Amino acid sequence: MVDETILAKIDGFLAELQEMGVEDVVFAGASPDGFMAVKYSGEPRAILYLVRTLDLNIMFDSMREMVMEVGNHGREDYGE
Repeated sequence: MVDETILAKIDGFLAELQEMGVEDVVFAGASPDGFMAVKYSGEPRAILYLVRTLDLNIMFDSMREMVMEVGNHGREDYGE
C-alpha cells in the first residue's frame, strides 16, 4: 500500500535535510495499516554504514531491555 501524501512529505523532509548540508540519509517508517516506506539518499558506502550502525544500535538496545527485564523480574526456571 502506498500513500502518496506521506511519500511527498518524506521527499520534502529529505530535500530540507540536503539543503542543510546533510548528504547521507536513511529513512524508514511504517504504520499499523501496513504502509512502509524506505528512502535513502547519498553515497552508497555511507548509506550502508548508517544502516549497519542503526542495526547494531537497535540490537544493543533490545539486549539492554532484555537484561533489565531479567534483572527486575529474575530469571524464569524452565528446568524440570
